[in-house]
Amino acid sequence: LSGQNMLIRTEILCIYILLHLFCLYAKELEPEPYQKIYNKKVTAVPEKLENVIKEVFFLQSKIDLIPKGAFSKNPQLEKVEFLGISTVTIENGAFEGLENLITIEISGTNVTSLPVGVFKDLTNLQSLILRLNKLQKIEKGLFDDAKKLEKLQLHINDISLVEEETFDNLVNLQELHLAKNKLTSISASLFSKLKKLQVFRLYENELTSMPDGIFDNLQNLKEIAIQGNRITYIQPNLFPHKNKLAKLLLDNNLLTELPPELFLDFSALKSLTLHHNQLTSLPSVLFGDMLKITELDLKHNNLTYLPVGVFGPLKKLKKLDLSSNQFSNLSGKYFEGLEQLSNLNLQKNTIESLTSVDLAQLQSLSTLNLANNFLTTLPGDVFRNLPKLSKVHLNNNPWHCDCNLLPFYNWIQDNKEKISSSSPAICEHPESLKKQSILSLEADQFICPTTVITTALTINTPKIISTLPTTLPTTLATPTAALITTTVLSTTTTMARNMLKITELDLKHNNLTYLLVGGFGPLKKLKKLDLSSNQFSNLSEHLLRVLSNSNHNLQKNTIESLTSEDFVELQSLSTLNPNFI
Repeated sequence: LSGQNMLIRTEILCIYILLHLFCLYAKELEPEPYQKIYNKKVTAVPEKLENVIKEVFFLQSKIDLIPKGAFSKNPQLEKVEFLGISTVTIENGAFEGLENLITIEISGTNVTSLPVGVFKDLTNLQSLILRLNKLQKIEKGLFDDAKKLEKLQLHINDISLVEEETFDNLVNLQELHLAKNKLTSISASLFSKLKKLQVFRLYENELTSMPDGIFDNLQNLKEIAIQGNRITYIQPNLFPHKNKLAKLLLDNNLLTELPPELFLDFSALKSLTLHHNQLTSLPSVLFGDMLKITELDLKHNNLTYLPVGVFGPLKKLKKLDLSSNQFSNLSGKYFEGLEQLSNLNLQKNTIESLTSVDLAQLQSLSTLNLANNFLTTLPGDVFRNLPKLSKVHLNNNPWHCDCNLLPFYNWIQDNKEKISSSSPAICEHPESLKKQSILSLEADQFICPTTVITTALTINTPKIISTLPTTLPTTLATPTAALITTTVLSTTTTMARNMLKITELDLKHNNLTYLLVGGFGPLKKLKKLDLSSNQFSNLSEHLLRVLSNSNHNLQKNTIESLTSEDFVELQSLSTLNPNFI
């Protein structure tokens, strides 16, 4: 309610500003000959106006009561407006005799009720605006004579009850505005006679559901605005007439799910809002071909995943907002069919990783927001499938500024103009670089700790290790190295380059039985490898890949057999010592 009160106060302020501007305008320029404007000095409705006056305006006037027959001597009037006046009471018959009246506006008053009959005999009335008052109830019969009424605005009041059949005579009504009131329930029959209705606004009330059949007779609806209620469920057939509906606003409710195929056949729909609900998932078939939808807002839900191609029918979608959900990872299948998407907002999720495959469908993407996620690193080619990318937001992620981030750091350096400058990407780890901008760093500051290696040689103890870690230390002091001590090494970019100098590696006298995939990957120039006096019993595929260099020692292992196929990979081998036992 505090939020609603704030909105009310804001709108009141806006209206009063407009009123003051209108008053200043009235002072500087003469109104039209058929218009009469009364300001706050007026305390009562004038009894008789000039015959030429057809429109009368009361702006902040001190009129507490609009009595019966207030305008009875002015039948020529076509428009009467009371704006920001102090009126508390409007008597029955206040507008009697005004058979030519087309427009009435009573806004910004202290009126709490309107007597049935106050608009009696206003058979030509087309527009009735009763906003920003304190109305609490709308009684049956209040609008019975206003059969030509096209616009009825009752928003920003305290209405908690609208009696049945209140709108039954309004057969020409095109716009009904009941927003920002205190309605907790409505019946389907309340609006059933409004067959010409085009705009239906019931947003920011206290509704928990929409009754079945409420829109069944409303075949001409172009706008349905029921956002800002407490609606928990939408029936599959709630919107039976889809061919004219251009705007459907469902945001800021308590929806946890949507029925399958809910949005099929909405060929005219241009605006659909679903943000600020509690959706945990979407059905696999939700949307039909909606070629006029260019934006879809699903922010502030609880989505953790999306069905494959769920947005595929939205061929013209250009902007998709999935921010403030619970996505921890993405899939390229989420975005199938979105060839024209140019703006994707993924901020404020829990995304931990992202690859180029995840974004491969988005060939037209120009703006990507990844701020406020759990990203610690990204591959250097993550955006390679985005040829039109011009702006990416990376701030407020816990970036680990180590050697794993180096490829992406290089991409950032080459694409500085694409990085949002309003809030830069900041390092979270290591501690030495914490709170520093990634863009401000040099390449050799990206440091990685390596695996602890327990090695082979202690005095009089030749048996050392039975397996190698998945990665070797990324730097050694000389081009020839033997693992002879327990060491924890750290590497910089410069150190990593030194790995290319290693040509010999001695691992003899251990208990190795196999090698893990990629164990010698960094040793690109390795020419000599001594694996003697270990426990290899066969030449596994991974061992053969290691042995594809020139000179290797396998003596004193337990290898039992060899075949010609075992040497297919060894095209560069020049020396092999096979004294296995």
